[in-house]
Amino acid sequence: MQLANKLKKKKTDQKNKKTGSIIAVIIITAAISGGVYYYNQQKISEADLQWKNTSGPFAINKFQYKIGEYIFVIVSDLKPNEAGKIVFVDPKGDNYYTIPFNGTLKTSFKQLFKPNTENIGGVKLCNPTDLVGKWNVFFNGVPYKTLKFEIVNDWIPGAEAEIKPIPADLCKE
Repeated sequence: MQLANKLKKKKTDQKNKKTGSIIAVIIITAAISGGVYYYNQQKISEADLQWKNTSGPFAINKFQYKIGEYIFVIVSDLKPNEAGKIVFVDPKGDNYYTIPFNGTLKTSFKQLFKPNTENIGGVKLCNPTDLVGKWNVFFNGVPYKTLKFEIVNDWIPGAEAEIKPIPADLCKE
């Protein structure tokens, strides 16, 4: 009788070990699958956020920027008959920055720029807060819709050292 009980106990112990191992494998597999799924979802959502601000072959990478942040422009698949200028208009309504394009010379290109305080060529953005607001991007020479973005009153770390107010006597009209 004792021998039979020992054999039963041994079989039960072996069964428990197998079951425990199977459960451990299932848990590990689920954890790895969950991690991979979460990583891919993060990757997809970051990709979804970028390059939604488009008009025809023109795109800027975001809808909202902080002071001191670069604006990244991509132009792709221009037609040979498409030529003109990308015009960035600041919150005051002045032409702040232009990028020429010509589909016969280049069908695709990338460019970045960082809005800064300026007092050149009629653009009078004397204080960093002058950068804050709604900006427009027009496309002269082609019939694409205007893009819009906003610069918010928040700074990229370290940008305060680069973007400084222009002294009042230098910023008069």
